[in-house]
Amino acid sequence: MICAHEVKDACFSKVSLFQHLDPSEAALLISLLHTRKYNKGEVVVQEGEQSDTLYVVHQGCVKLSKYNENGKEHIIRFLFPGDFFGQDSLLHQKPHAANAEILEPSAICSISKHDFDQLLKHDPKLAYHFLLAVSNLLRETDEWNSSLSAMTTEQKIAKLLLYFHTRNHAKHEIRLPVFKKDMALLLGITPETLSRKLTMMQSQGLLQVTGNCILILQLEQLRERIEPPARSQ
Repeated sequence: MICAHEVKDACFSKVSLFQHLDPSEAALLISLLHTRKYNKGEVVVQEGEQSDTLYVVHQGCVKLSKYNENGKEHIIRFLFPGDFFGQDSLLHQKPHAANAEILEPSAICSISKHDFDQLLKHDPKLAYHFLLAVSNLLRETDEWNSSLSAMTTEQKIAKLLLYFHTRNHAKHEIRLPVFKKDMALLLGITPETLSRKLTMMQSQGLLQVTGNCILILQLEQLRERIEPPARSQ
Protein backbone atom coordinates (compact mmCIF):
# COMPACT_ATOMS: atom_id res chain seq x y z
CA MET A 1 0.00 0.00 0.00
CA ILE A 2 1.05 3.63 -0.40
CA CYS A 3 2.85 5.00 2.66
CA ALA A 4 0.06 6.11 5.00
CA HIS A 5 2.29 7.74 7.60
CA GLU A 6 1.95 11.42 8.39
CA VAL A 7 4.96 13.57 7.48
CA LYS A 8 5.97 13.95 11.13
CA ASP A 9 5.85 10.16 11.58
CA ALA A 10 7.05 9.12 8.14
CA CYS A 11 9.81 6.55 7.88
CA PHE A 12 12.05 8.98 6.00
CA SER A 13 11.88 11.46 8.90
CA LYS A 14 14.32 9.13 10.68
CA VAL A 15 16.67 8.85 7.68
CA SER A 16 19.37 11.49 7.20
CA LEU A 17 19.10 10.92 3.45
CA PHE A 18 15.64 12.54 3.33
CA GLN A 19 15.67 14.96 6.27
CA HIS A 20 16.53 18.00 4.13
CA LEU A 21 13.38 17.74 1.98
CA ASP A 22 11.03 20.72 2.00
CA PRO A 23 7.28 20.13 2.66
CA SER A 24 6.33 19.74 -1.02
CA GLU A 25 9.16 17.28 -1.66
CA ALA A 26 8.27 15.37 1.51
CA ALA A 27 4.67 15.11 0.31
CA LEU A 28 5.90 13.81 -3.05
CA LEU A 29 8.09 11.22 -1.35
CA ILE A 30 5.17 9.98 0.76
CA SER A 31 3.12 9.52 -2.42
CA LEU A 32 5.93 7.43 -3.94
CA LEU A 33 6.71 5.26 -0.92
CA HIS A 34 5.00 1.94 -0.39
CA THR A 35 4.61 0.36 3.05
CA ARG A 36 4.26 -3.30 3.91
CA LYS A 37 3.94 -4.95 7.31
CA TYR A 38 5.91 -8.12 7.99
CA ASN A 39 5.74 -10.79 10.65
CA LYS A 40 8.70 -12.26 12.48
CA GLY A 41 10.60 -14.73 10.29
CA GLU A 42 9.46 -13.34 6.94
CA VAL A 43 12.07 -12.46 4.33
CA VAL A 44 11.96 -9.08 2.58
CA VAL A 45 14.56 -9.95 -0.06
CA GLN A 46 16.85 -12.92 -0.65
CA GLU A 47 20.50 -12.95 -1.57
CA GLY A 48 20.82 -13.00 -5.36
CA GLU A 49 17.29 -11.69 -5.95
CA GLN A 50 16.98 -9.08 -8.70
CA SER A 51 15.52 -5.75 -7.67
CA ASP A 52 15.67 -2.01 -8.27
CA THR A 53 14.22 -0.99 -4.91
CA LEU A 54 15.45 0.85 -1.82
CA TYR A 55 13.99 -0.29 1.52
CA VAL A 56 13.68 1.77 4.72
CA VAL A 57 12.89 0.29 8.13
CA HIS A 58 10.01 2.25 9.68
CA GLN A 59 9.28 -0.06 12.62
CA GLY A 60 10.86 -3.22 13.93
CA CYS A 61 14.20 -4.89 13.31
CA VAL A 62 15.77 -6.61 10.30
CA LYS A 63 18.74 -8.95 10.03
CA LEU A 64 21.02 -8.74 6.98
CA SER A 65 22.95 -11.95 6.41
CA LYS A 66 24.42 -14.20 3.75
CA TYR A 67 25.59 -17.80 3.52
CA ASN A 68 28.96 -19.12 2.38
CA GLU A 69 29.45 -22.12 0.12
CA ASN A 70 29.35 -24.41 3.17
CA GLY A 71 25.95 -23.11 4.21
CA LYS A 72 27.29 -21.19 7.22
CA GLU A 73 25.45 -17.96 7.97
CA HIS A 74 27.36 -14.68 8.21
CA ILE A 75 25.47 -11.80 9.81
CA ILE A 76 26.32 -8.43 8.28
CA ARG A 77 24.35 -6.18 10.62
CA PHE A 78 21.04 -5.56 12.34
CA LEU A 79 18.81 -2.76 11.06
CA PHE A 80 16.56 -0.54 13.15
CA PRO A 81 14.05 2.26 12.33
CA GLY A 82 15.74 4.80 10.07
CA ASP A 83 18.15 2.30 8.51
CA PHE A 84 17.94 1.48 4.81
CA PHE A 85 19.13 -1.33 2.56
CA GLY A 86 19.07 -2.21 -1.14
CA GLN A 87 21.10 0.80 -2.25
CA ASP A 88 23.18 -1.22 -4.74
CA SER A 89 20.02 -2.61 -6.31
CA LEU A 90 18.56 0.88 -6.53
CA LEU A 91 21.66 2.45 -8.09
CA HIS A 92 22.99 -0.37 -10.25
CA GLN A 93 20.12 -2.87 -10.47
CA LYS A 94 22.47 -5.44 -8.97
CA PRO A 95 21.08 -8.59 -7.30
CA HIS A 96 20.72 -8.18 -3.55
CA ALA A 97 23.97 -9.11 -1.81
CA ALA A 98 22.28 -10.36 1.37
CA ASN A 99 19.11 -11.79 2.85
CA ALA A 100 16.90 -9.39 4.78
CA GLU A 101 14.96 -11.28 7.47
CA ILE A 102 12.37 -9.79 9.82
CA LEU A 103 13.27 -10.32 13.50
CA GLU A 104 10.11 -8.84 15.03
CA PRO A 105 6.82 -7.47 13.64
CA SER A 106 7.97 -4.67 11.34
CA ALA A 107 6.84 -2.06 8.83
CA ILE A 108 9.11 -1.58 5.82
CA CYS A 109 8.79 1.28 3.34
CA SER A 110 10.16 0.99 -0.19
CA ILE A 111 10.73 3.12 -3.27
CA SER A 112 11.57 1.90 -6.77
CA LYS A 113 14.33 3.31 -8.96
CA HIS A 114 11.74 4.82 -11.32
CA ASP A 115 10.10 6.73 -8.46
CA PHE A 116 13.44 7.60 -6.87
CA ASP A 117 14.58 9.13 -10.19
CA GLN A 118 11.36 11.12 -10.28
CA LEU A 119 12.18 12.50 -6.83
CA LEU A 120 15.71 13.39 -7.98
CA LYS A 121 14.26 15.57 -10.74
CA HIS A 122 12.46 17.64 -8.10
CA ASP A 123 15.46 17.73 -5.76
CA PRO A 124 18.88 17.26 -7.45
CA LYS A 125 20.57 17.76 -4.03
CA LEU A 126 19.18 14.37 -3.05
CA ALA A 127 21.94 12.67 -5.07
CA TYR A 128 24.55 14.37 -2.89
CA HIS A 129 22.75 13.41 0.33
CA PHE A 130 22.42 9.85 -0.91
CA LEU A 131 26.17 9.71 -1.56
CA LEU A 132 26.83 11.00 1.96
CA ALA A 133 24.44 8.47 3.50
CA VAL A 134 26.05 5.54 1.68
CA SER A 135 29.53 6.83 2.56
CA ASN A 136 28.58 7.08 6.25
CA LEU A 137 27.16 3.56 6.15
CA LEU A 138 30.41 2.17 4.73
CA ARG A 139 32.47 4.11 7.28
CA GLU A 140 30.36 2.90 10.22
CA THR A 141 30.61 -0.69 8.98
CA ASP A 142 34.39 -0.45 8.65
CA GLU A 143 34.71 1.12 12.11
CA TRP A 144 32.48 -1.57 13.65
CA ASN A 145 34.46 -4.42 12.09
CA SER A 146 37.88 -2.96 12.92
CA SER A 147 36.94 -2.18 16.52
CA LEU A 148 35.52 -5.66 17.15
CA SER A 149 38.68 -7.33 15.87
CA ALA A 150 40.72 -5.62 18.59
CA MET A 151 38.30 -6.27 21.48
CA THR A 152 38.04 -8.94 24.12
CA THR A 153 34.87 -11.05 24.27
CA GLU A 154 33.49 -8.95 27.15
CA GLN A 155 34.15 -5.73 25.24
CA LYS A 156 32.41 -7.09 22.13
CA ILE A 157 29.31 -7.97 24.15
CA ALA A 158 29.32 -4.58 25.89
CA LYS A 159 29.63 -2.80 22.55
CA LEU A 160 26.71 -4.70 21.05
CA LEU A 161 24.50 -4.09 24.10
CA LEU A 162 25.29 -0.37 23.99
CA TYR A 163 24.49 -0.38 20.27
CA PHE A 164 21.07 -1.92 20.95
CA HIS A 165 20.58 0.53 23.81
CA THR A 166 21.27 3.51 21.54
CA ARG A 167 19.30 2.33 18.52
CA ASN A 168 16.26 1.37 20.59
CA HIS A 169 16.33 4.78 22.32
CA ALA A 170 16.09 2.83 25.55
CA LYS A 171 16.66 4.23 28.99
CA HIS A 172 17.98 1.21 30.79
CA GLU A 173 16.01 -1.84 29.69
CA ILE A 174 16.77 -3.46 26.34
CA ARG A 175 14.31 -5.87 24.82
CA LEU A 176 16.57 -7.90 22.57
CA PRO A 177 15.12 -7.98 19.05
CA VAL A 178 17.42 -10.84 18.05
CA PHE A 179 18.10 -14.38 19.17
CA LYS A 180 21.16 -14.80 21.35
CA LYS A 181 22.55 -17.18 18.73
CA ASP A 182 22.39 -14.32 16.21
CA MET A 183 24.16 -12.00 18.65
CA ALA A 184 26.87 -14.60 19.13
CA LEU A 185 27.19 -15.13 15.37
CA LEU A 186 27.66 -11.41 14.75
CA LEU A 187 30.31 -11.22 17.46
CA GLY A 188 32.12 -14.34 16.30
CA ILE A 189 31.61 -16.30 19.52
CA THR A 190 29.53 -19.32 20.51
CA PRO A 191 26.06 -18.97 22.09
CA GLU A 192 27.43 -20.79 25.13
CA THR A 193 30.20 -18.22 25.53
CA LEU A 194 27.69 -15.38 25.19
CA SER A 195 25.43 -16.86 27.88
CA ARG A 196 28.38 -17.46 30.20
CA LYS A 197 29.68 -13.90 29.78
CA LEU A 198 26.23 -12.39 30.30
CA THR A 199 25.89 -14.39 33.51
CA MET A 200 29.29 -13.14 34.63
CA MET A 201 28.37 -9.51 33.84
CA GLN A 202 25.15 -10.00 35.78
CA SER A 203 27.07 -11.31 38.81
CA GLN A 204 29.25 -8.18 38.60
CA GLY A 205 26.14 -6.02 38.93
CA LEU A 206 26.40 -4.53 35.42
CA LEU A 207 23.10 -5.87 34.16
CA GLN A 208 20.17 -8.15 34.84
CA VAL A 209 19.06 -10.74 32.29
CA THR A 210 15.44 -11.94 32.20
CA GLY A 211 14.57 -13.92 29.11
CA ASN A 212 15.11 -11.66 26.10
CA CYS A 213 15.18 -8.52 28.24
CA ILE A 214 18.38 -7.04 29.62
CA LEU A 215 18.23 -4.33 32.26
CA ILE A 216 21.42 -2.26 32.28
CA LEU A 217 22.18 -1.45 35.91
CA GLN A 218 25.52 0.33 35.41
CA LEU A 219 25.45 2.12 32.05
CA GLU A 220 28.64 4.14 32.57
CA GLN A 221 30.56 1.12 33.80
CA LEU A 222 29.43 -0.77 30.71
CA ARG A 223 30.74 2.07 28.55
CA GLU A 224 34.02 2.01 30.45
CA ARG A 225 34.46 -1.63 29.50
CA ILE A 226 34.95 -0.39 25.95
CA GLU A 227 36.59 3.00 26.56
CA PRO A 228 38.23 3.39 29.98
CA PRO A 229 37.91 6.93 31.43
CA ALA A 230 40.82 9.24 30.70
CA ARG A 231 43.24 9.69 33.56
CA SER A 232 43.62 13.15 35.03
CA GLN A 233 46.99 14.80 34.48
